[in-house]
Formats: sequence, C-alpha cells, structure tokens
Amino acid sequence: MKTKMLNKKAGFSLVELLVVIAVIGIIAAIAVPQISKINESASQATAQRNAQNIASVYASALAAGHDFASGGTDISDTVDAIVTGTTISTPGAFFGTFFGVPNLNANDKTAAGSYVDFDAVSGLMIYDKAGDSESQ
Repeated sequence: MKTKMLNKKAGFSLVELLVVIAVIGIIAAIAVPQISKINESASQATAQRNAQNIASVYASALAAGHDFASGGTDISDTVDAIVTGTTISTPGAFFGTFFGVPNLNANDKTAAGSYVDFDAVSGLMIYDKAGDSESQ
C-alpha cells in the first residue's frame, strides 16, 4: 500500500499576518504618546531639580558672605554666575569653599531659570515650583 505525502507547508496565512500587524499598530498608537509624556515629565523634573540646586547654592553662598546677584535682579545673569561658581577667598569659616552648580549646559540653565525668581521683599532667590518666573 502506497501512502501519499501531502505537500502542506506550515505557516501563517496573509489574513493572520495582517491581523497581527494591525494589533501591533494599535498598541504602538497608544504607547507612543505616553512615552513622549514620560520624556517631557523627566525633563521638567530635571529642570526643577537644577532650579532647587541653584536656589540652594545661592542661599548658601549668601550665608557665607558672597552675593551672586551683586546688586542686580537679572535672573539669567545670576544663574550664569551660580553655574560658573566661585570659591570664597575671604578669611573665615568658608575660606576655600566652592559654591556653584557646575556642568549645566545652556539648555539646562534656561530650563532651570524658569523655576527660580527673586523675592520682591527679601531680594533672595527663591525656587518657584510653578515655573512662572517672569524675569526671563
């Protein structure tokens, strides 16, 4: 008795492949906007953290006797001075101490600058969580 070998090839049909591609497309359409929101949120958190560091360094340096604002109230110039930093050269408890936030690029400085402002009453730099600094 002879047996016939069927010549069936295993595989997916065109309809099955199109259904899988459509499902992947739907999942991608849902996921891509969420990923962009995550990136935006991370950038905002980084800018806020840098602004907190800038305001903290400003207050610390002021307590040590150095005023980064040097009489002015221009946020961008003050932020630039804080990023550059300074070492206290006057004798005292803070002699030789470095005050600054180094390694911020221009985009980081600009983003962080929108979260700091000068308090109108005290003249001190403050962290503004809302990012409504209008001095920029």
